[in-house]
Amino acid sequence: MKELVNARRIYDGEILEVIMLVITNGPESLTAPQWDVLLEKTLLPDYYAECERCKEPILWADMYRAIFITKDHCCSFCSFLENKEDVRLLE
Repeated sequence: MKELVNARRIYDGEILEVIMLVITNGPESLTAPQWDVLLEKTLLPDYYAECERCKEPILWADMYRAIFITKDHCCSFCSFLENKEDVRLLE
């Protein structure tokens, strides 16, 4: 990251600010929105997970939950629908 900054390869001020925070204070100092900026716009701009149900990209904000917590690989809307259907079946 230092090399990118020193080579003046970062043109977006928001990204530059987050990268400077990482360089200065370490990655553990970043907030969730700053991580989103770092991942979405810098490190993994083309990475996304596809929802198993609707085949749309899963939002970055929902990706951790979809992959590691619920492990359903569904976007938040489809996960809501799945849970709603499960509840309806219990009635």
